[in-house]
Amino acid sequence: MRCAYFLVLPGVHMLDLAGPLQVLSTVSELGIGQLSIQCVGPHSNVQAFQGIVLSRIEEFPARVTGHDLILVIGSKLQDALMASQPWHDAADWLRSLFTERRRPEVTIAAVCTGAFLLGDAGLLDGRLCTTHHAFIRKLRARQPNASVIDNRVFVRDGNVWTSAGVASGIDLALRLVAETFGDEAAIRVARENVVPFRRFGNDPELDSQFQARSHGNQLVHTIQDAISGHLDASVSDARFAGSFALSVRHLSRLFVQETGITPKQYQLALRMARARKLLTDSTLSVEEISVKSGFGSVQAFRSCWNKFESMTPTRFRASTATRRT
Repeated sequence: MRCAYFLVLPGVHMLDLAGPLQVLSTVSELGIGQLSIQCVGPHSNVQAFQGIVLSRIEEFPARVTGHDLILVIGSKLQDALMASQPWHDAADWLRSLFTERRRPEVTIAAVCTGAFLLGDAGLLDGRLCTTHHAFIRKLRARQPNASVIDNRVFVRDGNVWTSAGVASGIDLALRLVAETFGDEAAIRVARENVVPFRRFGNDPELDSQFQARSHGNQLVHTIQDAISGHLDASVSDARFAGSFALSVRHLSRLFVQETGITPKQYQLALRMARARKLLTDSTLSVEEISVKSGFGSVQAFRSCWNKFESMTPTRFRASTATRRT
């Protein structure tokens, strides 16, 4: 991801814009990556629904690449807005991005009622999507060729993402950070902004490393950072606990209290996540993967693997390769 374009229309909701804007701006602030941020739209000045006037909105970029992200921000959904020239101009621009065959596929995300603009641009046909719970029925009626799902924080279908809006735009932006810069980067961004990884309703279960990060205890976060950075560490060793001025028993009790799992369980979840990723994304041998995943031996790796996976590591690698093709 090189540039994130926030598409802003009249009547924009401030939290729909500010939440994802804050999250993605933190990527550069923390030195995770160089990510340019631009607010674009048909007008250089836009009045938000909350009464604040936003200025210096840039024109639609003439060129967008496959490394870019477009976020369509929700506005107060009114018939006058959807019949306006700015709405039609924005829909035409979005449509053009997906009709030029030579242009790489860009990632596009809608926050809240921004899904309606994606729909009018023809980008939701045949796709799964969602929007704010108050507008689910209206979106279904307006976009009969889309599969509109309710009770979801966000939905991804290929390179098109939609969200329920308001605060859920933060969840969407964090997931986009994780997809591009990795899980640890998303965790850092969330901690910097003092927001948890949240899920509501029927959303898919988070990976263990995300589930165990939904707390506000900075000491436990520091311990988790140490485990993540040293997967081969002995978390039950007194020296490990002592580095945080804690006893082994106190560290374990505090960790369970905040995360619901033991330090060892958390470490094993991270080791397994690393092993799965290496099996999927590399050609390293099982022996090499066991070492890089923090296991003391390939036997220890296989023993742990068999507790979580029904397939052998070799079959797991083959099955993921088949899915990618």
